[in-house]
Amino acid sequence: MGVSFVQSGGLQVVLGTNKDIYFLGEPVRIWLYKINVSPLPVSLTYPSSQRFDFSVSGVTGEVWRWSDGRAFLPVVETIVLLPGQSLFYSEIWPQITSIGRRVLPGVYRVSGWNTFTGYAAFPIPSTFIRIVA
Repeated sequence: MGVSFVQSGGLQVVLGTNKDIYFLGEPVRIWLYKINVSPLPVSLTYPSSQRFDFSVSGVTGEVWRWSDGRAFLPVVETIVLLPGQSLFYSEIWPQITSIGRRVLPGVYRVSGWNTFTGYAAFPIPSTFIRIVA
């Protein structure tokens, strides 16, 4: 299982996949977990109803982004995470590009992030997976 984590202030974000190696065409489960590791509440402000995004990149660049083709409501909302409180998001990448083509075997970088504002240059966690024929 590929796992990566980053932390800024009291917020820790963990990205993972359910495996490191996948067969061609096998669904890839990607998950993102954020937790307030500080003793104080953490406020996260979102400029829309989107809370996270995932992307997959190969040697030629980004091949898939979860948010492509999706619409989000333009509603600003602030979520407060209390100390120790967490949120979890998970999606499946079916090894299809954003334009509907199957990907080739190879190494791919999986990235995931939260779409909140207010954290200047919050680092984006990423991990690598291998797709084999």
